[in-house]
Amino acid sequence: MGTLAKRSSNRLGVVVDGNYPAFLGDGPVHLDAEAPEATFERGHSGITQFLKEDRLKDLRAVLYGEAPATAAAPTEDIEFRNEHLNDSQKEAVRFALATDPIALIFGPPGTGKTHTLVEVIRQLIRRGDSVLVTAASNTALDNLGERLMAAGVKPVRVGRPERISDAVEARSLEKLIEETTEHQQAKKWMSEASDKRARHEKRKARGGRGSASRTLLDEANALTRDARRMFGTARGKVLRRFRVILSTAGGIDPRMLGNHAFDTVVLDEATQAPDPMALVAFARGAKLILAGDPEQLPPTVISRDNHRQGLASTFFERLSSEPGNSLTRMLTTQYRMHTALMSFPSEQHYGGKLEAADSIAQRVLSDLPGVSDDPERPPHWVFIDTAGKGWKEQQHARSMSTYNPEQAEFTASEVRRIIARGLSPQEIAAITPYAAHAKQLRQLLAKEVSDGLEIGSVDAFQGREKEAIVVDLVRSNAERDIGFLQDVRRTNVALTRAKRFLVVIGDSATLGEHEYYAALLQAAEDQDARRSAWDTEG
Repeated sequence: MGTLAKRSSNRLGVVVDGNYPAFLGDGPVHLDAEAPEATFERGHSGITQFLKEDRLKDLRAVLYGEAPATAAAPTEDIEFRNEHLNDSQKEAVRFALATDPIALIFGPPGTGKTHTLVEVIRQLIRRGDSVLVTAASNTALDNLGERLMAAGVKPVRVGRPERISDAVEARSLEKLIEETTEHQQAKKWMSEASDKRARHEKRKARGGRGSASRTLLDEANALTRDARRMFGTARGKVLRRFRVILSTAGGIDPRMLGNHAFDTVVLDEATQAPDPMALVAFARGAKLILAGDPEQLPPTVISRDNHRQGLASTFFERLSSEPGNSLTRMLTTQYRMHTALMSFPSEQHYGGKLEAADSIAQRVLSDLPGVSDDPERPPHWVFIDTAGKGWKEQQHARSMSTYNPEQAEFTASEVRRIIARGLSPQEIAAITPYAAHAKQLRQLLAKEVSDGLEIGSVDAFQGREKEAIVVDLVRSNAERDIGFLQDVRRTNVALTRAKRFLVVIGDSATLGEHEYYAALLQAAEDQDARRSAWDTEG
């Protein structure tokens, strides 16, 4: 029994359990063994290796507070490969190249963190470094890999084939191995081994158990061993040929990379990588460049005990918050949000330092072809207050996820209102923190979803953007319990996905006692962007 994992024009990926049939080890089938506990084992191994390697002692001292975290003044005269970088991006590149052993790049939403990392990696290659590029998720890694390829970099993407995006599949280790002469020879030997085993089985079926039959089996086994060694030779040839390797932090496999160390490790999404996974990557290089945003989603830590013991806190978060921190450079020009959309996140999360690029600072929906104004809504963003409507939240009996049926109806009407202005559903997303509420919205907006509207959780939209975003905060109860909305980093993600227009729907009576949401309500009031569900029609 197997599960179809990935299909392409000439390849089929199937996931099978540990009790796979013997023939999968031969012939044209590529077998990639992976046990569920492998990631945990790598984390344990990464911690052990990081703590014992003598070459990593300076890095350990900084990471664990045994040595001061200081940064060198950038002295390199850099010829930037990307001439469109802004001043804060150029400063971050110079800083990352000059600072040892750790440099942090703080990238708020829309500030071009990925473009900056691409430039850093290109400069590292230019000066002769080998680079391990890693991230907490396959999606973020492949996005970075795609940008590197567009910039002319030729990386090798290591990882399970079904988890590699189509955009970078051509640079997968598996594909590159197939182009080697060693791989062709190994395939030939595997085919011969398969043929000899088949002849052996036929003789055995006819009762033949003599020396000739045993010789066939011995020869088949020898060919298989030689082929596997040749596959290993092909893999090593590819890995030595290219200086940039891409792998998720949890997917760095010693079987693939051996004990190979890199001049520099670049970790994207560093604020989502729990320490054990980060250390798997850190153990591969003596210089680290970490990029992320501690004001967005933290690592996913299921165990409450592990959360309380600090596993939800990352190296990036701790280093960037140290008194007198000099290891961080922040990107400050953002290219996503209208100035009015940017102002609240900037003040609440980024010390008021964000600036909107001139090209996007005042753009609104009605600037788009075929999209009309809505005289009943502000042009940039609106908070629609449902206080007093009696739209009370409920809990799903099985999942215990929270939903609010009547508020979902209202949210659906707001989505349709935007579509009626002429904006394509493909340019709109509805975001909600609760799975049960998202399910309600998908049922109410089934037609719009079929036309391209996206509805999902906060987690699903980190790193993404749409022209218009509708955020439904769901919570409405007499106890003023806001659940995990208390982690305002999640709300920050939701509020920073819109490029031109944002609708936030929530109950001020439930949310308003929390300092953050009180500030959000006040910001809406100050910008004439607050409306009541009582006097607005969907």
